This record gives sequence, structure tokens and C-alpha cells, in this order.
Amino acid sequence: MTPASETVYAAGWRQGAVLQAEIDIVSTIRNPASGQADELRTRHSTWALVTQDCNLFRMRASGNGPVVELRQVHVSDPPNHEGIHARKFLLSADSGHYLVDDKPSAFVSPRFICDPSLASALYLLGDSRVLALKTWLGKRYDRPAVPDELIPVARAIAEAVKSSGENGLADQVRDVYMQFADIDGTVKFSLFAVTTDGADVVKIREWLAGCALEVSVDLGVPSEIEALTASQISYATIETSYCADLSQLTWMGEEKAT
Repeated sequence: MTPASETVYAAGWRQGAVLQAEIDIVSTIRNPASGQADELRTRHSTWALVTQDCNLFRMRASGNGPVVELRQVHVSDPPNHEGIHARKFLLSADSGHYLVDDKPSAFVSPRFICDPSLASALYLLGDSRVLALKTWLGKRYDRPAVPDELIPVARAIAEAVKSSGENGLADQVRDVYMQFADIDGTVKFSLFAVTTDGADVVKIREWLAGCALEVSVDLGVPSEIEALTASQISYATIETSYCADLSQLTWMGEEKAT
């Protein structure tokens, strides 16, 4: 067993740590001219450590195998919502740092991460953000894809939510979900705002109803509008719903570029 004093954890590294390190990402692509495999090399300098603390606690700091997972940190166009199915995850509102689930990871050795000349910590996430990160890491691949026939109404709802700017309620709304039902040939949609504890649910419900009314009745008709805290909304609702945000939606035939 590795002595606790000689581990990556003992060196101060934790899941969610944001760090500075110049690392090349090597990808294999197909050369359209030759038809052969080509190596694509890109460099990134800001990363988040996503390996779990229990593994960091067991890793010998001198180890040289690529077992520490880092994910690229970005800063332009940060997300507005906290959705667990989101393509983007906001690490820090102060810095605007966020992760994107379809960006390649890098795997480095414990020796690399523990060498101060190669990697340096910028900051550690607070407990609540680490918990949110753990949830996002586990849930981001469960994001359901919007069926082709629902894309027009889903886009319209997403645009309404995005363009409204949430009327100053962004810090109270963690996410917005939508559900659909076809009743006698008419698409009915329900919207659910997931709020923070203590949020003004009446104002949020009114705002969400306003967003729903911006959607043309030719595309869909509002059914249920609700504002619930994370502890009130069921996982069944979340897992059968779609995120009402263009930066978070997955279309059945294409991924919306952001």
C-alpha cells in the first residue's frame, strides 16, 4: 500500500482542481486527400482534474503511468444553467471557466501533475461545486436526443428561453426542462424550471409561462408550467425531459454547435 504521505492526494490535488499546464492533445483523423490516418496535435493550457479523490488518495506521486484524467477548461461563452444533462458545466462563475463534454480529455502521470515546474493549481472548487461536478460527470451522457419531428418546437422553446434573458432570474434557475405529448395530432409541451432553494417560484413560473407563449401554436401548445426545487423534481421527470437551452440540447440528427 502506498504511504498516505506519498500520494497525489497528499500533494494537495483534489477532484475539480483547475490547473495550468501546457499539454498536447493527440487525435487520429482521416486525411481526406490520401484517405490515410493522420495525427492531429493541438495544445491546451487550462485544465480541470476530474479523477476521483479516492483514486488520488491511492496514487503514488512518483508514478509514471497516464492515470490522472484532465478535461479542457474553456472561458468563452460560458453556460447560464446548471443542468446535469448539459453539454457544458460551469466550474466557476467568477472566472467563467467551464467544461464541454465532447472535448477530448488528457491523461497524465502522477509524476507530471506533482511536478510544480509542469503543472500548477489555479484554484480548488468548493464542496458544492465538486458535488455538482460529480453529478454532471455521471449524468452528461444520459442527455436524451430530440426526435426529428419535435425539433421545430424544441428549437422555438429553446430560443424563447435563451432570448428572454430570464428577466434577472438566471441566478435562481438551475435548469429548464421540456416534455412533449402528441394528443390527437397536436403537440402539447410542458416546461419545468429547476430552481435554487428560496427562489421566487411565482416569478419564475410567470417568466416560464411567458416563454411558452412565445412559441407559435402551429408548433405546439403549452400544457403544464411548473417551477420546482431540485429536491422536488423527480429523476423520472429529468430523465424523460429535454434541456430547454440551445447550448445543452442534443438534436437527433446533429449536435447544435456552440
